[in-house]
Amino acid sequence: MNLPNQGSKILVIMFLLSLFGCSNASSTFAPATSRPPLINPSYTPGKVASLPPTPVPPVQTFSLPSPSLEASETPFPEPQGCKKPPEDYEIITINGVRLNQRTYTMLQHTAEIYQGEIDILGYAITQGSYTQQVEASFGTHAGGGAVDLSVMQKDTYTVLWKEIPPLIYALRVAGFAAWLRDLDELYPGSPIHIHAVAIGDRDLSPAAIDQLTGQYGYFRGYSGLPPEYGGPSPDRHGGPVICQWMIEMGYSDLRPTPTAGTEQDQLDCHKCQVK
Repeated sequence: MNLPNQGSKILVIMFLLSLFGCSNASSTFAPATSRPPLINPSYTPGKVASLPPTPVPPVQTFSLPSPSLEASETPFPEPQGCKKPPEDYEIITINGVRLNQRTYTMLQHTAEIYQGEIDILGYAITQGSYTQQVEASFGTHAGGGAVDLSVMQKDTYTVLWKEIPPLIYALRVAGFAAWLRDLDELYPGSPIHIHAVAIGDRDLSPAAIDQLTGQYGYFRGYSGLPPEYGGPSPDRHGGPVICQWMIEMGYSDLRPTPTAGTEQDQLDCHKCQVK
């Protein structure tokens, strides 16, 4: 038998080595089915696998029981007695003058707070709304929400001075911008009375709106009188009373440096300058 040539020997050796190598590989590597799953299952050849975002566990929220609130309690301190009026604009006639039901309901609430001698639901109502006949009102009574109240004792010319501060305060808590108009203040011979404008009334005249938020208005700390009537002049009754429902309607304290007077200050009304 002829010996294989050198090339044949090399081929035999390579064949044996390949058999030996495959045997070792099968004993060293685990089957393909035992590979751990890919971190990114969407990985495809030719693209760099990226880690998926770390899942964020849902935030647990807890609802605390809400304390029962009294009717007068709100997110900010407000005077006791604040109450949003109903949006009832039926026209009614009281003491011979026209008002809408919203304004009269506010007067009823005022009477509950005030509980004084002046009958603001009857004889004391001297001027109402929806009229152009009040010359000195410069248009404030042309729309809704405006009312004038006498401060005199019934059937007399006696001014009830002690009743004025608590009545104005009660009107403001009930939702009116209210001021005392003193004798001769508007024109020679003008009667003394309280002028009130219902805040948030949808039928307010432009002049009445100015008395609330204009440059001489209630929420800016003024008397509501325009320059031709001596304004802007400071509010003599302690500044605006603000309830939560007014804020919800878009009103706010517009004074440059608001100063919060106490309820007693407004009741005492040292700045009223009444006799």
